[in-house]
Amino acid sequence: MKIKIIVTRLMLPVLISALCNSLYAQGSDMIVLKKGKHRTLKTWLAYSQVHFITIAGNEVAGTIKKIEKDSLFINIYDERKNYTPWGTSFWDTIAVGLSRYHYKEIREVIKPQRGFGFIRNGLLFIIGGTAYAVLHSVNGLYLKQPIEPLTMAISGGTVASGLVLQKIHRRSVPLGRRYYLQYIPVK
Repeated sequence: MKIKIIVTRLMLPVLISALCNSLYAQGSDMIVLKKGKHRTLKTWLAYSQVHFITIAGNEVAGTIKKIEKDSLFINIYDERKNYTPWGTSFWDTIAVGLSRYHYKEIREVIKPQRGFGFIRNGLLFIIGGTAYAVLHSVNGLYLKQPIEPLTMAISGGTVASGLVLQKIHRRSVPLGRRYYLQYIPVK
């Protein structure tokens, strides 16, 4: 019975301080990528992944440590390939650096990779059209048959559509008139 009272007396202050500390917790500031005035595309908070290109042209990828006073503090991981004595390799984190970037220093935001990206960027069409033209030409020469212009036109059209898709596809969002970053202080 006495032990129960001692444990209760020790646990009560710990429980009260834990509850009081959680009451003082505040959210992190945030950076929002917007299109136009009303459409939010992406929101970054502390401990979220970010990948962008600065005004100086440097590509930065890492985890946001905190967002404070218009600045992002980013943990940048220096990962390098190391080799084992058996000839295999593995990726190892050499160092972690904390870098500070003002949100106005960001020129472009890199889009995350999505599924079937090789179709969206036209690479599959270019490879397929070229392979079809080469296969038709080699088969025509080997079998001593005429090379049909319609087949070559179809494969050329496939390559051309792949090149158009490659020209249209953007892997990043350029900041400017249409897209912009907005800093939202929460604290």
